[in-house]
Amino acid sequence: MTTDTMSENLHRRDSRLASLKKQQDMQFAEIQKQEASLVAESIVSKLPETGKRSHDGTYQVKDSETHVVKIISQDNQVKAVFKQLFAGGGAGAITKTSVAPLERIKILLQVQGMKSQMGEKKYKGIFGTFQTVVKEEGLLSLYRGNGANVIRVVPVYALKFTFNDTFKDMVRVPGKPLNFTQLILSGTLAGLFQTCMTYPLETIRTRLTMGPSMGMHYTGIVDVARKTLRNEGVAGLYKGIVPTFLSGSPYVGLQMTFYEIFSRNLKLREDKPTSMAHTIWIQLEKLSSGAAAGLIAQTLTYPGDTVRRRMQMDGVNGIPRIYTGMLDCCQKIIKREGTIAMFNGWGANSVRALPGAAIQFWAYDFLNSLVREL
Repeated sequence: MTTDTMSENLHRRDSRLASLKKQQDMQFAEIQKQEASLVAESIVSKLPETGKRSHDGTYQVKDSETHVVKIISQDNQVKAVFKQLFAGGGAGAITKTSVAPLERIKILLQVQGMKSQMGEKKYKGIFGTFQTVVKEEGLLSLYRGNGANVIRVVPVYALKFTFNDTFKDMVRVPGKPLNFTQLILSGTLAGLFQTCMTYPLETIRTRLTMGPSMGMHYTGIVDVARKTLRNEGVAGLYKGIVPTFLSGSPYVGLQMTFYEIFSRNLKLREDKPTSMAHTIWIQLEKLSSGAAAGLIAQTLTYPGDTVRRRMQMDGVNGIPRIYTGMLDCCQKIIKREGTIAMFNGWGANSVRALPGAAIQFWAYDFLNSLVREL
């Protein structure tokens, strides 16, 4: 065998070995890819929905193009809670300031029956009430009580959204989206806990909103609290809390639930927008979802809200009380003013609720997305 022949045979052997090694490397790479895919599927089956926080404080993020699952640890649980509180509180302040005039008109329409049961009602409809208030008290009076309302809603909204997210995590079944029962349970519990912690601020806001035209003479938040405690005791700050439990808490539950459902059905996308039109469409979807959720929830629970407002104003400043309790309040309203009186101010509230609920959820999502990167 010549040297050239030996050299050629060695070259062929090396080529075959190189080809075999290349095939083995490709097979090994494919096996690794399959194993990674199986691991990713296993992780997904144990985690909640994409982008949702799990029980151990981690987040699941699934890339829409590569389908690679990443697990991002929550760096600081306390910090994350404060971010949620900030987003919720900021959303509340923005929302209530935006719709403050309609909020006052609604409350005036709800409670005027307490002073005009035997005579002609002073306020008639949204526009009539608007004209009367502006004529007698000035344009800025439409924002009477808004300062107290903002102080109230910052903790209210902060706690509402934070409690709702917390309870959703508690009832979530790994690997499955939350169903209607889980959503409404989480929202209702959030409303219940939030009400227990912030109700006195709600009573103060309602009384401050009335103004001199309804016989309420207060100089500010502290003055309302001081006079209420002096004339009615601590219990005066909690008047109407029972109907609030029966209507306010379900209102939060219904609102949160319908927003979640509408958001799913509208296929709101959290992926990176590809154009300005895409971004605008997403925001419009969020606004419409929030508006529809708020309108349905407030319509279903509105009579309870009317009873709550009446009881908050009953016996103010030591004057004789009209109602002995929630049931007596319902009976007297229906007997003296008719069943329709339970929905006094519903029109103003609907006009207020549509932009209010839309702004609320939009502002929360927007602020939450900002602070999440901090």
